[in-house]
Amino acid sequence: MKLLFDATELSYYNDNSGHKAGVYYVALNLLRQFQNLGIDVTLYCDFKRYYSLKQIKEFENFEILKENSKFNLLLSKLIYLSRNFPIRLKYAILILIRFYDSWFYKINKKNCEQLKQFEVYFSPFSPESKEIEASGLKIFRMVHDVIPILENGYPKTPKDWHYKIYKTINDKNFYLTNSENTGKDVLKYFPFIKEENIKTTLLAANGNFYPSKDKSPIDGKYIFSLCTLGKRKNLIFAIKNFFEFINKNNIDDLKLVLGGSIWKKYESELNNVLSLYDKSKIVVTGYIVEEELRNYYSNALCFIYPSLYEGFGLPVLEAMQCGCPVITSKISSLPEVIGDCGILIDPKSDDEMQKAYEKMYFNSEFRISCSKKGLERSNQFSWEKCAREILDFISSKM
Repeated sequence: MKLLFDATELSYYNDNSGHKAGVYYVALNLLRQFQNLGIDVTLYCDFKRYYSLKQIKEFENFEILKENSKFNLLLSKLIYLSRNFPIRLKYAILILIRFYDSWFYKINKKNCEQLKQFEVYFSPFSPESKEIEASGLKIFRMVHDVIPILENGYPKTPKDWHYKIYKTINDKNFYLTNSENTGKDVLKYFPFIKEENIKTTLLAANGNFYPSKDKSPIDGKYIFSLCTLGKRKNLIFAIKNFFEFINKNNIDDLKLVLGGSIWKKYESELNNVLSLYDKSKIVVTGYIVEEELRNYYSNALCFIYPSLYEGFGLPVLEAMQCGCPVITSKISSLPEVIGDCGILIDPKSDDEMQKAYEKMYFNSEFRISCSKKGLERSNQFSWEKCAREILDFISSKM
């Protein structure tokens, strides 16, 4: 099987930003597994990220499908260089290039000619390009969630960042979802997709996550949260109830550690909330590199993830794999991940959140039980299993 792998998300390999979140790690782990399983993989990239991808040493051993348009190469290099530009100039350049991509982009004949050597196009996230659409390749794409539709409705114009993601979904291509819940949502919002053209395969946490015996990154006891700091992650709810819990119980030896990049549009709202409370009890770490994450999970009293919606919820599995007890939401895909290995709450119930904090803090036997159960359950998830299921699905449709 000659497989063309969309590496657009992997072009952020050298960045330490919000781009290196769940979808990025899905792409990276699947690529490594496909390689381990002996699949003939060539990397493909959106022209906007092509130059960035070419600079990454990790992928030197992979063939990267050539971008033959000199104009597109120039734009790609401009985007790469603009990472060091002033923020306003950087975004102005990105907006102009996206406008070109949406309205003036023309299919390159040489790029199309290259595609004839492949049988399958697989994308861990990004929508297929116009060349891929016109190629006649079997197209397989992962759909991780329908969050933008739930929050904002169906995209109406190319100005919506998720316009291409959902507007390119059709009744001819094949789709992979990362939970049964997401699969049901995709069929609900895109009823023209045939059930036999969609497959659920659960994700995994990689081998870097295991119980760490290293010194704690935080002085004293702490509860850990990891996510992109945006509204859907329900952090204000978690922060408010954390302080209700420690004040009610006169607890003075506990901190709440918030890990992850902050969405700019959410930053002021979060900062306003944090200003209402004792800053000595809150630690905002910013982005945490993967190599350090297991230490944060392993030394935490527990991990909290009271999200309002998830396609899968990878941080919950990472925490379990590190032996960290978990409090998470009883909605969307999260029960599929955690099973009975922690506490499931209504993410809008103050009472349930505070009682969960209390149980984790005061009941050490319960924490130990959650830790053991989580470690056992996490063994059911693996990237090799996920990759094999994807490849089996692809083979069944050839």
